[in-house]
Amino acid sequence: MGTRSVHTLVAMVAMLQLMLPSQAQARIYGISFIPPKLRRRIFLKKPWNKTPMLIRYARRISRPLPYMDRRCLERLRGARVPFRLLKGVVGVRTPVKLLTYRLGGVTYRRAWNNKTAPWILDCKTVENLILAGPRLRRAGIATIYWNSAWRFSFVHHTRRLSRHAYGEALDITAIDGSFGYASVIRHYERGRRGCGSANKTRRGAALRRLVCAFTGDGLFKTAFTPDYNRIHRDHIHIDHPGRRFKLKVKPRPFGRGAASDAPAPRSSAGSRRSADESDSGICRGRGWKKCLIRKWWEPPRSRPRYY
Repeated sequence: MGTRSVHTLVAMVAMLQLMLPSQAQARIYGISFIPPKLRRRIFLKKPWNKTPMLIRYARRISRPLPYMDRRCLERLRGARVPFRLLKGVVGVRTPVKLLTYRLGGVTYRRAWNNKTAPWILDCKTVENLILAGPRLRRAGIATIYWNSAWRFSFVHHTRRLSRHAYGEALDITAIDGSFGYASVIRHYERGRRGCGSANKTRRGAALRRLVCAFTGDGLFKTAFTPDYNRIHRDHIHIDHPGRRFKLKVKPRPFGRGAASDAPAPRSSAGSRRSADESDSGICRGRGWKKCLIRKWWEPPRSRPRYY
């Protein structure tokens, strides 16, 4: 067998390894709900973001499956957080689609550059975001703009799945509060450590307080800022929610009702609206006063000049 034939055989074996799901790939949650042909494609390097081809297979269910974190769901129900329990969200153990943008007293709004990002996360991530609410409010933060939650993709330049694929990560592009509007790409001060005391500007200090609020005591174990690498120059990435943190509420077990029978938020007119409708936006008073919210994404006036 010649050298060229050996190289050809090695290339064919490598291609088969990519096309056939390995034992580790077979253990990914939700993969059994998608067609076998598509299972082979989602582990290829391209396309980088496979969320558009996978989101169509997500289905609503009324009761958790055996492998899901039932206790976490019962705590969310006890906290009266409106959500829909899903199956078929590839990679996520306990996927929930939130029907509200207010978690722990803080508003989470889609950024202008990804208005179609699904508001789907793992149950434990949602629980820790609620627990981070009081810390964020003490830091003067009222609104957080995000552009990616659950996203089935690889870490850049690797074959390792991102924590977004597991529903355990959130990308934050900007914040709003008592300090005004602060975007990561314009107001983050690189090289400044700590929780804002070393920053020169109020907005830069607010972004550092944001990082400390999420990572303090291990609430979220990882936070990648523009100091980490160039890929994170325009957003702050948080992931790995700590498992020891739990909501101090009375768990609400699953009964005859559906998983998402918690009351949905009401508008000022009294009608029920879901988080997919145009029921949120920037309020006057920099997000602190109650008002009728009009848009659920970041308005054009706040787009950074760099874009």
